[in-house]
Amino acid sequence: MKKIAVILLCVSMFVLGAGALFAADKPSGFPTKNIKIIVPFAAGGGTDTMARILSSAAGKEYFDGHSLTVENMGGGGAVIGQTFVAKTAKPDGYTVMLYTSSCINNSLLKNVTYSYEDFKPIIGCNPDSEIIAVPMESPYNNLKEFIEAAKTQTMKVATPGHSSGHHIRAMNLANQMGLKFEYIHNDSAAMQLAQLMGNHCDASFMTVSEVSSIILDGKSKGLGVMASVRDETLPDIETFTEQGYSGWIDGANRGISCHKDVPDDIYNYLVDQFAKIAASDEYLSAMRKAGMVPGAQTPKEYQEYVDFTVKAIISLKPMLQQ
Repeated sequence: MKKIAVILLCVSMFVLGAGALFAADKPSGFPTKNIKIIVPFAAGGGTDTMARILSSAAGKEYFDGHSLTVENMGGGGAVIGQTFVAKTAKPDGYTVMLYTSSCINNSLLKNVTYSYEDFKPIIGCNPDSEIIAVPMESPYNNLKEFIEAAKTQTMKVATPGHSSGHHIRAMNLANQMGLKFEYIHNDSAAMQLAQLMGNHCDASFMTVSEVSSIILDGKSKGLGVMASVRDETLPDIETFTEQGYSGWIDGANRGISCHKDVPDDIYNYLVDQFAKIAASDEYLSAMRKAGMVPGAQTPKEYQEYVDFTVKAIISLKPMLQQ
C-alpha cells in the first residue's frame, strides 16, 4: 500500500504541476484527428500492453474527443519504429512514441541515423523496477551474500539479450562493485524464467513484473529491488538501499515521447493530456490489474532517467562493443 500511496501522490503532483505550467490551453487547430502511438516492438509484450492500456483509458475523453491509436512497428530491436518517428513522421504532434531505454541503447551502440536527443519526453508512465532473481536452489538469500560471492567466483547471469537494458544494468553493477559475471544472453524474458526455474543460471536481471509470478509461486527467490520503496507486488523483498547499497534505483521505465521539433504549444498540450490520462482511475486500475506499475513522471523527471541511462551506457560502451 505504501507504494500505491507514493504513486498516487506523484500523479497528483504531476497534474497540479502540469496545470500550473501549461494551463492546458488547446492549441489553435490541434488536434483535428487521432493521435498515433508508435510502439517500436511487436504486439503482445509488456511495452505493447502498456500502450494499449493507455489508449483504452484515454477513450475519446481527451484530445478534444479524438482517440489514441496504437501502431506496432517492430524490427531491428526497435530501430525501425524509432527511425520512423525520428526521420519520417511529421513533427506535428500527431505521432508520439512508446519510449524505452532501447532508444538510448540503439542510438549509442548501433549504426543508426537518429539520436536519443531527437526525442523529448512527454511522460514517464510505467516504472518497472529491476530485480536480481536467483533459483530456489541458490545458496544466496540476500544481496550481500550474492555480491560478496561474485567478487571471488564467476556468476552465470541470464539476460534477455546483449546490450539490452537488463544486460547493461548487470554490467553496471559488476563494473561498479568489481563482480565477476558471465552472461547468458537469451531472446526473451520467458527464456530467462525457464533458466531460473531449471537452475541453469546463478542469477537473472529482470523487472519485477516479469519475474514476480514465479517468485510468488515459490519457484525463484528475489534478492533485491532497485527502487526507492519496496514493490507492492513483492513486499517482502528489500530494496538495494535497505540492504546498504544506496543509489541503485533503476529498471525498465516506459514512457511517451515525441520528436524534439514538435511546436511548444502542441507539446505542452500533449504533456497536459497524457498527465490527466495517467491520473485517471481507468488507467490506474487497468495497469494494476495487468500486474504493471502505473506512474506519472514529469518531462523533467523522465529526462533525468534518460540522462542517468545515457551516462551508464557511455561508461560501459567499450565493454559492450568488445
